[in-house]
Amino acid sequence: MTTVTAPDSTSAEQAADFAALQATANDAPPVPGSEEEAQQQRPDLGTEIAGLITVAVATLGPVFPSLRDTYTPEITQAAAGAIAAVCNKHGWMQGGMLGEWGEEIACLVIVGPLAFSTVQGIKSDIAKKAPPPKTREKITAPGVDLNADRAAPGPGQSVGSKTVSFGAVVPSEA
Repeated sequence: MTTVTAPDSTSAEQAADFAALQATANDAPPVPGSEEEAQQQRPDLGTEIAGLITVAVATLGPVFPSLRDTYTPEITQAAAGAIAAVCNKHGWMQGGMLGEWGEEIACLVIVGPLAFSTVQGIKSDIAKKAPPPKTREKITAPGVDLNADRAAPGPGQSVGSKTVSFGAVVPSEA
């Protein structure tokens, strides 16, 4: 903060008020929207990385159960601290892990699988309540095989002759 001196033509009372105002300004919290406030609100990079690892393990854990055993909270914290130290040394990710879109991406990562799971659960619930599909029974006349590969040859035709019939076979007049 810059220090401004009171003009010489001020009274003692004005100088005291000015000094109190200046002291208040120096001790005041950062102005909303300032870069200083953003840095104070942003979690430390190690905490951000640990949170990202935790979310990834929670999301992928049902598919890959070994991740839950591998990424214990202690190991996650140690790995996040090591990654953050390297990033800080080289000046990487100083705006945070996901930059200005961190909250939106975190929301998508958490709510996306939740929405998918919700839809699948509702489909399963609906399928359980639906009546079982009706099966059609075959009705056959005695002596008729509906599953035969070939129809019986008609009059004037021999088995294997190259003929095509549409509809009923018309008897030949000979």
